[in-house]
Amino acid sequence: MSALKAIINAHLTANGAMTLHDYMALALYHPQHGYYHQDQVIGQDGDFITAPEISQMFGELTGLWLAHQYQLQHLEDKAILVELGPGRGTLMADLIRAWRQTSLPLPPIHLLETSASLRAIQQERLTDLAEVHWHDDVSTLPDQPVLMIANEFFDALAIRQYRLFQNQWQERGIQYDNENNWVLDWLDIETSDAFPAFLYDQAQNLNRDKDQMITYAPALAPITKAICQRIADHGGAGLIIDYGKSDGFGDSLQAVMQHQSVDPLAHPGEADITAWVDFSHLSQMAEQCHCAALGPVPQGQFLKSLGLLERAEQLGKGAEPELRRRLVSEVDRLVNPAQMGQAFKVMAILPDAYAKTPQPGLE
Repeated sequence: MSALKAIINAHLTANGAMTLHDYMALALYHPQHGYYHQDQVIGQDGDFITAPEISQMFGELTGLWLAHQYQLQHLEDKAILVELGPGRGTLMADLIRAWRQTSLPLPPIHLLETSASLRAIQQERLTDLAEVHWHDDVSTLPDQPVLMIANEFFDALAIRQYRLFQNQWQERGIQYDNENNWVLDWLDIETSDAFPAFLYDQAQNLNRDKDQMITYAPALAPITKAICQRIADHGGAGLIIDYGKSDGFGDSLQAVMQHQSVDPLAHPGEADITAWVDFSHLSQMAEQCHCAALGPVPQGQFLKSLGLLERAEQLGKGAEPELRRRLVSEVDRLVNPAQMGQAFKVMAILPDAYAKTPQPGLE
């Protein structure tokens, strides 16, 4: 038995159950045994692959989108570039390279990263390219204009799931079955503890005749509000790219290990556990800070509007057939609705003053 399984077993033995949220928090972020403290989680040799690892064009185009905001808002030398969950630094490296093709000065880089092993990889990859600062929490970011990108960050936040069953609120949790195995089950809770106030509107629309649930990531609000408050106060923009939808209904809990779907309870600390992002929650946090939230739009639509097809054609011009075939494959994975093009969404957060200014990819 792994050390993390032993920790979870001890909790279950002592308390009889634990919430799904607490299980995910341990499985992903335990300081010694959590999944995101492993050395190799991203890429072909890891458990999953992200858009920046698929193609350099993803980082180039999103970097130019942020550079456009820098120019549009006349941020000059005041802004910082921020990435939430920068992984192996691939996205930021491509972003920096594209930014340097413009005439704009490159802002200082600030990375939100809690994994020591990933910080080491980022440092090796990025410190020769730019001035880089690391943060454990968004609250320590400087109070100045923020140009932020978060790609596949919010899906990894621990979630709570609720349902209304026979007029009783329940929260999804982990407990033992009759054979002493871990199972996902529903735990009775008091109505007043069911969920935050902003979810009540969604709760009113629950179909009580069906086994509907609401999914909510508690950490999403403070992270988003910290970024949005800086954008509202000082200017800048946030670009959020993740798989998700426009409400918190339904069950999208999933786990991946070595690029294959697995039971979320089978390999705590060894598998990536995620859930689809509720973009309506992101939008509400932005509005509370007097920011505008544009989108979400499908990733495929966004990237094609920014010139993905033209960039691929440019890279492939005069190239060997193998490179041209690879570029076609990269484009397909990024924009095909059956791949990442539809499930992944893009939302931009901007100061209210720019809410009606046409924005590339989000018109």
